[in-house]
Amino acid sequence: MTARSPGLFALTRRRFATPRSAAIVIVALTALAAFVIAAAPRALVGVVRAEVAHQISGVAATSRDLTGSSINVPVFAPAPDAALTDGWDAGAPEMFGALAGQLAAAREDFDPVLRDLTAPAEFAEHLSAGAAADPTGIPADVPLPFVQVISEPAAATHVRVVDGAWPEAWSGDGPIPILLTVSAAETMAWTVGEERTPFVLAGIGEAVDPDADRWLHLITALTASVYDDGNRRPTATSAGWVAPETWAALTQSGELGRTQLSLWYPVDGAGARDADPTALLSAVRGATTASVALDPSGQLRTRLSSDLVSVLSTGLSRANSASAILAVAAVGPLAVSVALIVLASALIVRRRRSDLALLSARGAPLARLRRLLFGEGLLLGAPAAVAGALAGVLLTANDAGWMPTVCAVLVGFAPAAALAATLRRALLTRARADLDAPSRGRWVRVGELIVVLVAVAAVVQLVLRGIGTDTTTIDPLVIIAPLLATVALALLVVRLHPVPLAAALAASRRRRGVVGLVGAARNLRDPSAGTTAVLAMVVAVAIAVFSSVVLATVDRGAVVAAQRDVGADVRLAGPYFDEGTVERLRAVDGVADAVGILRGDFLTIAGESGSGAGQATDSVLAFVTETDRAAEAQRGYVGAFPGGVNSGADPLEIVASTSVAAEVGSGDVTLLDRPARVVGTIPALLGATDTTEFVVLDAADYTALTGLGFYPRTVLVDLEDGIDPRDVLPAIQDAVGQTHTTRVLADSTAEIQASPAVTALRFVLFGALGIAALLSVIALLLVAGVSRDARSRVIALLRTMGLDRARARGIVAWEFAPLGITALVGGVLLGAALPLLVVASIDLRPFTGGGAQPSLTVDPALSGALIAVVVVALALAVVAGVLSARTVSMATVLRTEED
Repeated sequence: MTARSPGLFALTRRRFATPRSAAIVIVALTALAAFVIAAAPRALVGVVRAEVAHQISGVAATSRDLTGSSINVPVFAPAPDAALTDGWDAGAPEMFGALAGQLAAAREDFDPVLRDLTAPAEFAEHLSAGAAADPTGIPADVPLPFVQVISEPAAATHVRVVDGAWPEAWSGDGPIPILLTVSAAETMAWTVGEERTPFVLAGIGEAVDPDADRWLHLITALTASVYDDGNRRPTATSAGWVAPETWAALTQSGELGRTQLSLWYPVDGAGARDADPTALLSAVRGATTASVALDPSGQLRTRLSSDLVSVLSTGLSRANSASAILAVAAVGPLAVSVALIVLASALIVRRRRSDLALLSARGAPLARLRRLLFGEGLLLGAPAAVAGALAGVLLTANDAGWMPTVCAVLVGFAPAAALAATLRRALLTRARADLDAPSRGRWVRVGELIVVLVAVAAVVQLVLRGIGTDTTTIDPLVIIAPLLATVALALLVVRLHPVPLAAALAASRRRRGVVGLVGAARNLRDPSAGTTAVLAMVVAVAIAVFSSVVLATVDRGAVVAAQRDVGADVRLAGPYFDEGTVERLRAVDGVADAVGILRGDFLTIAGESGSGAGQATDSVLAFVTETDRAAEAQRGYVGAFPGGVNSGADPLEIVASTSVAAEVGSGDVTLLDRPARVVGTIPALLGATDTTEFVVLDAADYTALTGLGFYPRTVLVDLEDGIDPRDVLPAIQDAVGQTHTTRVLADSTAEIQASPAVTALRFVLFGALGIAALLSVIALLLVAGVSRDARSRVIALLRTMGLDRARARGIVAWEFAPLGITALVGGVLLGAALPLLVVASIDLRPFTGGGAQPSLTVDPALSGALIAVVVVALALAVVAGVLSARTVSMATVLRTEED
């Protein structure tokens, strides 16, 4: 019977299955590298937009919207287009139409990306300050009434009348009819029809939508603002609406004081999340740098402002800093993936050495064999790269251009190039690799030296130049410098790796036993691991250390930023907190203490200039508090108030900001012409970070110095240890008993740590750690495959001489254990160096709310846990490599090999 010859498919399958594990590794790593290269830039675009959206979501409308003001009001004239005044109150189109036309024209000049996010302008014209109403006849406990007359084109759309009627046009004689809100009328004890010269209350209304953002632009509209400094009768100021015609008459007469225009373009915060952040930032900057004409002549102009500039800048800076850190973390595993493709290609060529040698002996030139391997590598890599790139594009929604996708597809050529380059003429001849391994050539040494020098130059350049705070794309140097530093360290580790092995070999020669002698000798004579395996394991350990240090630094920075913002466990802000309120807060269960902070007057301070330029004088803001209590509330915080201020001392003892101390000295000074001494300096007062030019006085000293009372608008609440703020907040709010805002330290910290950029950092750093650990395991297993033949020959020969299985496994362990130890030492060094490079070159201040660049923080528990994960993975790989030595029988080796 004639034997059936295998077909083309069977031959092809057999060829690609020799060895199957190496082919699978090449396909998997090529797909992984292509996926990361294609998906990472697109994902980073998503991180940038998510971070910007996160920043915008926390901005109040008054800060988000494009706002402007003018101390004069434009001319009263009708609109050029009647459509602009649809839905306005009677009489408003003739008064405010021209202004609406000017603002609509200004909006048309916005960049399209901004114009699509803004609504038509809203505006109101009002008095710059409240006009006093005659208090005759009102009770003594009612605040003195002040009316900030206001008029807007569509007031009836936003305010409904609940008592009385809308004010009619003022004839010029008699009291001016106004409308107050329910809350303002109650505060002022003002009833409909009551006359308080020069006003008469025509109606009382309420907001149609009291939660609308527009009311934030008109802060005295819905409620009366009560001012009570404790030294005089309180005053209450509220908006009082008048008819448009009345406003025109009052403006022309000027009898109630100066007028003001407030305008704003509402910005769609939700829509801003889908816009290109860089383009939006440029558009907002353009809108806020150009002036807006408020009348046809262009004589009256205003300039718009918005916190979107700083918010977008912060969001972009944080996202780009995160992107740079992620690039540093990702470049190592990517480089290792490519290196392992080369190692797997070497394994394939070694396993097919007999076939390739036979083809060469039958006349096949080396170039043809390389083309054959190149084609095979292309068949392995190209489909995997295309699949990985396609998956990266499909799984990430954002667009990062065509370049990442093209680069991802080009990764498919890596296996082809690696297979072709790995085949050398020396591999086609039979030689004893363990005893006759060629020494490194001079050109190899020159190449390694060039890599080290370029790495040093790249790192120095990155440290000196940095990536900049306005970078909108990943700086290539951020990728190149860490990559070269990693490769340079791997080369250094490879060079130093034989040193302890040589010492171990010398010691083994002086002792009995074959395991240490043969194991050390094989490591020195046949360094099968090479740079690739060392690089993989060094990177795995380095990423563990790098991830733990960076995450601990960012987390610590978030805590410091929250402490700078809040100033204590809880910060309360409101109109004023009297002594009784503060005492009630101290009596709440779970509250250790409460201390008020008053933003006082500006005081004149003089002293010898810190620069030695003679006498210096400055006007600085005075923060007033009970200094001992403030120091105790902030104990343990970074930049905490130092305390040590003796109340009633002579000379007066104060704490100055570092900028003030640099200007007037940090010793003896004068404060309001009274001798004083600076007993401490701080860069900022935690919980009151809006200025750097200030001094801090004790409350008793401030009262004695200025004659003013101590009525703080901010209270810092220090909770007892172990108390959850959520458990005591209801009691704290009850104790305050008035309108106030609350800021909790734990919530502020969590808010910063919940940033999409920080979340992406965590995800990618831990993901890179897992991938690096997996790649290190693959590297060890590939090393086991590459050195299997030489190892099997040695062990087979020793087994014929009586070597038992236990000592055979010990010899195999010598092949892997030194690699693990070397990788652990080198990885820890590299992992400690990379964070230093990050802090020196990448701006981390966006993660910490500004201030100085944060210092590195080490979390021993986190670092130990991550390193332990890598060590366990390497240990398992070592065990797997040792056990794999049992897969080749002694008889097979002796039958197929000659020595």
